[in-house]
Formats: sequence, C-alpha cells, structure tokens
Amino acid sequence: MASEKINELSLLDIIENILKENKEPISIYDLIEKAATLKGLDTQDVDQMTQLYIDITMSGKFVFVGDDKWALKDGHLEFWDKDGYAFIQPEEVEEIDEDEIDFSEFNLADVEEVEEELEDEDLEDLDEEIKEEKAYVDVGLDLETTDEDEGLDDIDLDLDDDYDEDDYNDIMDDYEDMYDE
Repeated sequence: MASEKINELSLLDIIENILKENKEPISIYDLIEKAATLKGLDTQDVDQMTQLYIDITMSGKFVFVGDDKWALKDGHLEFWDKDGYAFIQPEEVEEIDEDEIDFSEFNLADVEEVEEELEDEDLEDLDEEIKEEKAYVDVGLDLETTDEDEGLDDIDLDLDDDYDEDDYNDIMDDYEDMYDE
C-alpha cells in the first residue's frame, strides 16, 4: 500500500486491507501491530492499542474464527452467528478407577487431630485479639459528653419492676380462649 493512501485510511480500513491480502485469519494482536506500524503509530501507546482492539471486536466487518484469530466476515458465513464461547473446547475429565484410589492412607483420626489443632490455634488467636482490644479500651481517656441537652433533666423511664409472670400467663390464656370460641 502506498504511504499516501495509508495516511488517508482509518485503522479499521488498514486492517481490512491486511486481511484481504493475506486471505487467512490473523491473530488480533498481529493485526493491531501491523496496522499501527503501517500508520506510524506507537505500539506501546496502550490507550490507542486498546481502542483499536475494541474497534476491531465491535466492528461488523470482522469475525472471530477461534484460536485468537480474526478474518473478514466476507467468505466466513459459518462464523457470523457464533459467539466466542463456541470455540472453547471443554477439557476432558479423566475418570478415576476406584481400584486406583488408595484408601489405606486416609486416617480419620489424623484429620480430627488436625482440625482440633486448628480450632485451638483459632481460639488462641481470638484470645490475643480480645486482650489487645481490652488494652486499647482500657487506655483511660477522659471522655467528654457530646449530649446537647446536658442541662435538661434526664427522662425517667418507669419500667415495670413488679412484672408478674403469672398475671401475664393469665392474660394470655384469656386471650387464647377468646379466639378458640
């Protein structure tokens, strides 16, 4: 491509021309690097390269064909409606034969012992944390009130100190009887 023509083209048009010339899918990173080099851009400019990556992936001109490669949509009709997850091959899970598993090495007593040790360590850590908190609280700072109504009389709540549980139960029994009728 002539350098005068390249300066007039957008980066997406340059990438389109690169793909037309190669006629094979190309890695998106190679496309970005080739287009930036042809256009005379700094490939280390992360913002510009990120924007170009987004433009390629969002453009309707290109299609993802798997293995991190992109191609022109023209001539790749089978990939038009495929999503990127269509190209991920699930890993095969190898089934383990029960005869291969050695249960003789597994000892429940050892597991319980380790769990007890961990619980003991956790309790020790908790005790240390409580001691640290008490030391912090017991610093002995003079606390000042921030109560704005300091001069006003405190409200005296008259709590029923003569609460009688038998009276309460009688009331509740009467209440239940009312609804049973």
